[in-house]
Amino acid sequence: MINKKSVLIKILVLFLLLNFTLYPATGIEFEKKILENTLHNEVIKELQTEDVSPGDIIDISFSNSYPTLGKPIEILITLKGNPFGEGFDEMLNISDDYEGLIAKSNRIEWKSASISLDQVLVKIGRLPMYIKKIRWYPVVVGNHTLRFTTGSFPSQTKNISVGFDTENIIFPSIGCPSIINKGESEELSVALSEERHSSEDTIDIQHTKLESIDGSSTYVLDNQSDIFYTWIHAGEDKVEDELVISYDIDSVPYGFYNISVTTSKDNYTWPHAVKIIDEEPVEYTFVHLTDIHIGKRYNLINEKEELASVINYLNEEIKPDFVVMSGDLVDWYQIIGSRNFFKDLQDVIVTCNSPVFTTPGNHERYKYGILHLYFPFYNLSHYHSYLNPLNDYAFEYGNMNFVLLDSGYDWSRWEIQVKIWTISPEGSGLTNNQIYLLENEWGNNEMNQSIIMHHPAISEKDDTGFLFVPDDHPSGNNECIAFNRVELIEYCLANNVSLVLTGHTHRNKVFNYLGEEPNDLYEWPIFVQTDSTTLNGLNNGGRVVRIKDGNIESYDYVPLTYDDFFLT
Repeated sequence: MINKKSVLIKILVLFLLLNFTLYPATGIEFEKKILENTLHNEVIKELQTEDVSPGDIIDISFSNSYPTLGKPIEILITLKGNPFGEGFDEMLNISDDYEGLIAKSNRIEWKSASISLDQVLVKIGRLPMYIKKIRWYPVVVGNHTLRFTTGSFPSQTKNISVGFDTENIIFPSIGCPSIINKGESEELSVALSEERHSSEDTIDIQHTKLESIDGSSTYVLDNQSDIFYTWIHAGEDKVEDELVISYDIDSVPYGFYNISVTTSKDNYTWPHAVKIIDEEPVEYTFVHLTDIHIGKRYNLINEKEELASVINYLNEEIKPDFVVMSGDLVDWYQIIGSRNFFKDLQDVIVTCNSPVFTTPGNHERYKYGILHLYFPFYNLSHYHSYLNPLNDYAFEYGNMNFVLLDSGYDWSRWEIQVKIWTISPEGSGLTNNQIYLLENEWGNNEMNQSIIMHHPAISEKDDTGFLFVPDDHPSGNNECIAFNRVELIEYCLANNVSLVLTGHTHRNKVFNYLGEEPNDLYEWPIFVQTDSTTLNGLNNGGRVVRIKDGNIESYDYVPLTYDDFFLT
């Protein structure tokens, strides 16, 4: 007998969740406000002028005039309708000319490019106007000129700046450390972001220090070799200073260091941010951990303690050159009582004897976690403040190139199944900008490459969830990135990518580019899903990847804790 009351409650909950997922409150209020604005007398007057033709853009508005990294914004484009004529299709093209900060190879540089953001078909009918809503996920901090073009009409442009959502040392950090090869006379590149009133003096650095992680020695860096400075708009009468300085570290011995920068306004610090080595090894090991989920509700496992046990095992047994953590490192970011899950994570990471590189997942964005009801928030400010101000970056080590990518926020959340609790969120995926930067900045196909991100690119089956993005690739896309999935796969096939390391699914799976189990474990590129590091009791672990002469020798999943036999 089916409990009708229970079914009704589930349907109601599903409706509310879908309504919130598909139409966030801020988006509804924003669209309502824009609709009101477009009906303003001045817009109506413009509609009536002879020089505005059907299909022309008559208004462009942003949900946030001063967006920050990691938060998507809505762009509403209003086009004139054709009340007295026939309907037609209009192609809306959006491009981005930008200058911004790009992190790669132990440096942050100010780069410029022009890319296509989107191409959208708009059906123009007999209404006075038509509004098209575009979600823009900015991935480059800097100055952007967005260009909107319909058909052969002259393009309209909007200038907008994208800033960081934290005042701090932007690079290096605990989650994006700098490994400096002193044998190659490499310099330490430090990037700083600080906000001020537009009438105040520009950023002023008083001193930069490196302190050994055991606190035994401190080195003041005052031999600046290169300085880059710019500023961007951060609000009404507010600007954000962006400063990149290079330091000669010849006088600093090999070791692992915390970094601090003192300005006339504040003191900024990151632990475990700089590792100085004498030379890069020919043979080395790194470890891939994922889906730690510190703070998971209704769970008997203490994820912080489990991670501490894994890190202890790495320190004593594996001794990797570095560790990569691919998202869902906390279960949700809200501080409960005195417990801050990001602070818990940081407390454990600083016990690691190896540098740790991170990339965000979908859970770092969540504010609440009640059973499976994780609402798709987009806030990465806690991740940026406690772990890593950067979402995407690349670094080279031991004749390999490593690219870490933000695979986005929840996109398709709910599978079409009888049980509404079966949650399988896909990631929004990669933007056109990320693909461009992968091809032109972060990637280096002259050496072996590995890409690390949270959501997979390949599965054995296709997604059937709401808002799923179909494609004609032979591999499955369930629980994968939604946008630019095929483009990423094609990049991997053509550009010497050996491993794509991901998490998200809490499974250990290995696929070739067709979504099949490979006949040969060296059938590059290999697409790997790695199980949760902390949620499996004695089997807690991760991928141990061994490299020799720039080639991957193994990438096995290995338990990384001592079992009862070793404890006795």
